[in-house]
Amino acid sequence: MRFGVKLQQPMEETLTKILFTSDSTQHLKTLGDAMISVARRFKGDLLWLETAENAELTNALVDDLKKRTYRDLTIVKKSGEFWSAAAKTAKEHQVEMTVIVAASKSGSMLGGGMSGCIAKFESPVIYLNGQAKWVDPKNILMLLDSTSESRQKFYRVSKLAKAYFAKVHVFALSNKKDHETLRYLNAYSSQAFEYMVKHGVTVSELDVAAGVDMKEAIFSTMSTLNDCWVASMNETDGSGFMKTSPFQHLCNDLQGPLMACAVQEVVGMGGSGY
Repeated sequence: MRFGVKLQQPMEETLTKILFTSDSTQHLKTLGDAMISVARRFKGDLLWLETAENAELTNALVDDLKKRTYRDLTIVKKSGEFWSAAAKTAKEHQVEMTVIVAASKSGSMLGGGMSGCIAKFESPVIYLNGQAKWVDPKNILMLLDSTSESRQKFYRVSKLAKAYFAKVHVFALSNKKDHETLRYLNAYSSQAFEYMVKHGVTVSELDVAAGVDMKEAIFSTMSTLNDCWVASMNETDGSGFMKTSPFQHLCNDLQGPLMACAVQEVVGMGGSGY
């Protein structure tokens, strides 16, 4: 394990668009907490996707946001399947981040599930399942595996960490333990550590873990970190036929926010896209 600390400048106000939505009316407090937190950290437009399932929340969220932060909430109405409507709205409005509180969607033997839901988004999703609660991150556990695409979240995690003055913990792990996997894990872990230091983020690099039960390793590490978010790509090592992926486990079982990023196909040089 190694640590890197670089003195941070005062938080830059970030001009952005952030979309919020939910699949039901049960999550008013969680959504309210998320909106207030984000409104205090980011400048720009805050959008609410209203659907038939969450319409009763709209007035309460608008009023609470106005009262507590003097910010406005732009209402966007759309119908259709929840996850598709959310992804379409995010793309149409070119949002930089979507905050979603919704029940975790299960997959099948052929895939799908939460990986398929997140795959529809071009920008990061801050996802909370129905039991999760909002917490401002003091720590962010950034997961890397042996695929180069796992590095695509470097930039996104660094921006979030700087906005909240959170510490990033780089954790490279895989269920595989062959020599090539270990080589990639070590390389990507070092690259992540150096990236965060370069971009002014306080960071620690955890010991690489190969040949492990990824779900167990992730939740065990999280138990040592207070107010912790997890950052993961939607496609990871540890998936397989008739096997629940580590990403699906995170969506099902986390009690706090998950920064979920869809793997993006990048053509040409620097194919990892980080």
